[in-house]
Amino acid sequence: MTAQAIRDEDLISRNISVVGADAADEAILIDIDSGYFFQLNKSAARIWTLVEQPRSFADVCAALQTRFAIAPETCRNDVAGFVADMQDRGLLTISSS
Repeated sequence: MTAQAIRDEDLISRNISVVGADAADEAILIDIDSGYFFQLNKSAARIWTLVEQPRSFADVCAALQTRFAIAPETCRNDVAGFVADMQDRGLLTISSS
């Protein structure tokens, strides 16, 4: 799915084969299946935390806008791009509700 194709009601969730650990304001992820690891910055780590349980794209954006005082359209574009990239890497899944 491309960033432009993500809809407000789409559910974002973690891939069950990915293990994460918090490190200060960041997070470290390890994909058990591939052996790759990823380091997430503060905002990306917050997204990872928010989708511990499946959550709609709109809910994720709303939570980030409140936390980081970011403009709605900027937030939507940034989150959609990040989520699409993470899906391409097999770390997150996006499903229609």
